[in-house]
Amino acid sequence: MKDYFCYENTDDLIEAVTVKPLENYKLRVSFSNGKTKIFDFKPYLDLQIFQPLKDKSFFDTVKINFDTAFWEYDWKIKNAANNIDIAPERMYWDGVDEF
Repeated sequence: MKDYFCYENTDDLIEAVTVKPLENYKLRVSFSNGKTKIFDFKPYLDLQIFQPLKDKSFFDTVKINFDTAFWEYDWKIKNAANNIDIAPERMYWDGVDEF
């Protein structure tokens, strides 16, 4: 399996540093290269893995864990990975620059 990393015209890995939930299921994400982007999460809410995030109060509990937007969640399913996350690469490349 190939590893994907978030680079932008540099050899430095770009990491998510801070995240803040906004109205309408958007995230304001600051990255290690100094850019801040607005990431629209709505298109992902119908995917099974992200359906618990439709509860806006739960969505708003987002935090950064090892450069990834992360929600603590217990699936209560044997052998299932707990928690929900989305990669910084997705948020960076699909996010809109905040000016």
